[in-house]
Amino acid sequence: MNVQWWCSARGIPWRWHWQAYPGVWLAVIALAVAYVRWTRPIDPDVSAGSVSTARRIGGWVAVVLVWMTLDWPGGPLGTGYLASVHAAQFLVLAMLAPPLLLRGIDPGRARALLERNGVAAKIVRVATRPLLVMIIFTIVMLATHTPGVVDTLMRTQLGAFVLDSAWFLSGLAFWWPVVIDVPVREHFGPPMRMLYLFAGTQAHLYLAMWLLLADLPVYGIYELAPRVTGLSALEDQQVAGGLLLTIGGTYVLAVISVVFFRWFAEPQPER
Repeated sequence: MNVQWWCSARGIPWRWHWQAYPGVWLAVIALAVAYVRWTRPIDPDVSAGSVSTARRIGGWVAVVLVWMTLDWPGGPLGTGYLASVHAAQFLVLAMLAPPLLLRGIDPGRARALLERNGVAAKIVRVATRPLLVMIIFTIVMLATHTPGVVDTLMRTQLGAFVLDSAWFLSGLAFWWPVVIDVPVREHFGPPMRMLYLFAGTQAHLYLAMWLLLADLPVYGIYELAPRVTGLSALEDQQVAGGLLLTIGGTYVLAVISVVFFRWFAEPQPER
């Protein structure tokens, strides 16, 4: 049995032989423990029914998605073999899992955290300011998809861990203002949330078009990797761009639509 702490590019032919990644297991267990704590109401009598069962289940779906994304076979395939799997990892870690996890958090715990005014509260207040986090999320998206960064980080287990963490943590910060209503932002109603989602996710659409229209493979690590499928490195890269454009774009549009129709359905104040 081959054991590695984390997934990293290895440059050897792919074989469908299971590999153990204890670092991934520990990270997912830590995420599950944190989710259990943050979904548990501080005051069951006050918080009862504040988070629906569907939301809580959605959070566990996110935990499973993170595990499937990072563990074998998705982890090593995306780290050193297929740009398309790498793109799918980004969609899960930065776009899909964070809002599902945040939706399962008990509102009372989020309020209690910010009411303490400790270091953690100050970090959350700063790190979830819409304009700031939108800029940071965009920078992370662009920086972690540049050839130099990808080809450098994916070669080591520490580098792959750093990239995965950057996606996930920036995703949590980006989705917090949309999903969680604390701290209260008076000027961040549904119209601003829709604009925020649209503007904050434009970078990944540009990345998608770049990958789709490039004449040559842009990542050396995937170009030189042994082929796993019948697709060439360029074709696999085009699939990656297609995933970002179709699945990523459709997902963001769907979320914006949900925000709009919920806003439209809200009772309007009488004049």
